[in-house]
Amino acid sequence: MIVKDKVIIVSGIGPGLGIKLAIEAAREGARIAVAARTQANLDEAEHRMREVAPNCEVLKQPTDILDRGQCKRLAGTTMARFGRVDGLINSAYFHGNFSSIAESDLDVLSKTVDTNLIGTLNLTQETIPAMKQGGGGAIVMINTMSTRQARSSSEAAYAASKGALMVAAKYLALDLGPSNIRVNTLLPGWMWGVPVQTYVKQAAAAEKVPEEAIIARITANIPLRRIVKDEECARAALFLVSDYASGITGAQLDANGGQFMAC
Repeated sequence: MIVKDKVIIVSGIGPGLGIKLAIEAAREGARIAVAARTQANLDEAEHRMREVAPNCEVLKQPTDILDRGQCKRLAGTTMARFGRVDGLINSAYFHGNFSSIAESDLDVLSKTVDTNLIGTLNLTQETIPAMKQGGGGAIVMINTMSTRQARSSSEAAYAASKGALMVAAKYLALDLGPSNIRVNTLLPGWMWGVPVQTYVKQAAAAEKVPEEAIIARITANIPLRRIVKDEECARAALFLVSDYASGITGAQLDANGGQFMAC
């Protein structure tokens, strides 16, 4: 149990990676504060967490990371419940539209940047004092391989916002290192979970081909020749939070089956 008894905040609890981060953290013995905009997602997360760890300690806090006050409340309630914060995994995001930068609605692009950069920094800044009070901690930014490889124009706005977050993470690592707070970035690619499963189903129907054909096209450029599972990416994030990564900060860890390396 690599994060046993650590207090970890996970934002962005939803049907994809967010809920798997919570489940795997529970499996690994963490005490977890889960944050999402909707209570239903939080309730589902708790149910799923207790399936793998019936006695896990869970705090559910509805939180919109664009609201600084709600971020402050999340950090405060976590401290009140658990007495410290050891880790923060920033998974909340807004994808925005799927058009190219040249054609993107800039109001939507602005919201994408506001959520993925400013919103993430809202929660991060509100959590830092608790980590300093406890003598240190670890922050993980969930990012995307699309920041380093222009795969599709439909990812442009999302990738641009996450690219800004990647740079911010490096400077946070520099700023917070003296306080024993590590800041690292996780870079998933395709992840086999609800969002990608839905895409595969829809693409297969649109192209009138078997789902296996869509999967084969995706995995052709992945050295592992498979789509990495959500829970595998979640475990990589937990490694970065754990003491096994105590000497790692300012790093970017690929969790995409080698796809970035191969492109």
